[in-house]
Order: sequence, then structure tokens, then C-alpha cells
Amino acid sequence: MEAFLLVRVGDVVAVAPPRLEPYLAQVLFCEGGARTGEPSFLQVLREDDLAVLTINANWVIDRLSPAAASAGTQ
Repeated sequence: MEAFLLVRVGDVVAVAPPRLEPYLAQVLFCEGGARTGEPSFLQVLREDDLAVLTINANWVIDRLSPAAASAGTQ
């Protein structure tokens, strides 16, 4: 199953956009597709520089569970 299908608001995801370095981001908003409820676009907060970006959901290569993401910050 594709990682983007499991994405929910608040999740930390690994994003690999074409021709750019991968990065971690937190999902702020999920935009569903016109034909299905699966996300088409995501609004994310890039963790490197706190930039808010709209990305293609297909760029998500992995999803970290919220518990795993918060455990790393303690």
C-alpha cells in the first residue's frame, strides 16, 4: 500500500519531491481527490526551515507514527 494513502493531519512524513533532496515534514491539511477520498495534495510544514508547502501526495515515501516522532524529541 502506498504511504500517502495512510497520511493523516499531524503525521510526520518523509517527502521526496522530483529533482530535490528528501525532507521530513508535518502534515497540516489533506486535500482529497475529485473521484476518491484519497489525498491528492497535502499542505505540510517542512521541518528544516518551517516553510509551509503544498505537495503532491505521491511524493510521500514514508509515514512516521505520531508516537514515534514525538519519542525522538524527548
